[in-house]
Amino acid sequence: MENYMLPCMFKKMFGVDCIGCGIQRSFNYIFQGEFVKAFYMFPAIYTTILFFVSIALFVIDKKRNYHKIIISLAIVNACIMILSYVYKMRFLY
Repeated sequence: MENYMLPCMFKKMFGVDCIGCGIQRSFNYIFQGEFVKAFYMFPAIYTTILFFVSIALFVIDKKRNYHKIIISLAIVNACIMILSYVYKMRFLY
């Protein structure tokens, strides 16, 4: 599966990781059952999955209101992504 992953264009153009770098490898780790490695690869992986599940529920179930959940998960996900990116750029490079 790793042979079919898309390369990061941001990293190819600028030479630095983008804010979403590692998400494909993280999903790959989840499919392999390595959940801790998935978290270390991309810390926002689990909130991203919850975000997409809530969007799917919003599309499927029109009777309930998922707006607050989607907005809350988007904010939490963005914060985790930004904080982990700053940490990675500050301490790992």
